[in-house]
Amino acid sequence: MTATNKRRGTTTTGTTKTGTGTWNSARSASARKTTKPVTSSRTNYTTLKNNFQQKITSYRTLYGQVQGASGAGRPSAATLNTFANWVNKGAVVYKISTAQINRWSETNKKCTTATTARNVLCNKFGKMPIKAVCKTKSGSYLVATASTYRGKTFKFPR
Repeated sequence: MTATNKRRGTTTTGTTKTGTGTWNSARSASARKTTKPVTSSRTNYTTLKNNFQQKITSYRTLYGQVQGASGAGRPSAATLNTFANWVNKGAVVYKISTAQINRWSETNKKCTTATTARNVLCNKFGKMPIKAVCKTKSGSYLVATASTYRGKTFKFPR
């Protein structure tokens, strides 16, 4: 069986393709072979180990909010689910005290809600790395941070 495509200028017979097609002409077996850059497996494993360690630490921080008596002022299940989704995407969760956020605040107002804490953090460090903020059961704040615009992991100053 022979089929001709006048628009592309190609002719197909069975499963083989012949002709002068331009848009699909580079899809031969030799064109699909690519060479991978030679990288050290030690570097790959170190990177994987660090990523797993960050995720485990973040999940432990979230798990600490689920433990204990219910209704003890802890974040809602939807909020914790949002944080877990950020961790799945590569964010790191930090637990920050209200005193530290008040130090970063450039005004004398005390930070009392998650919204004001988010505003303080976004004003201090930019909106890109700060993904989510919520109040914990102990009164401090959980902050989900993603990588910076340069691709480096965001870390709060000490």
